[in-house]
Amino acid sequence: SMTAYGRVALAGADVVIPILEGALGAQVRREAEVLCEPRPGAAQHRLVEVPADGLMELLRAAEAETGVRLSTMRRGLDEDTAAFIAAAAAGRHVRRILDAEAVHG
Repeated sequence: SMTAYGRVALAGADVVIPILEGALGAQVRREAEVLCEPRPGAAQHRLVEVPADGLMELLRAAEAETGVRLSTMRRGLDEDTAAFIAAAAAGRHVRRILDAEAVHG
């Protein structure tokens, strides 16, 4: 993501991070802050923090309801929890945007 957001994406983008506790949460936030610093010749990215509460339960429910095992590079939900929580947080952010557009037209 550092290369994609930092060097390739000239337009500003929402850098969505889940709000996580502990050292991992602090590291993710620091890295996202770096990505959102002003960049010469490019629009500034926006840091968007999204609550992660309930996301794991939603992901497990999706697996149970569909019968499809979530996996990324052959790692499942328990082996790569952070990746799935980050993706789900981005999905939650998109949902908020769509809901706001539906209300405000």
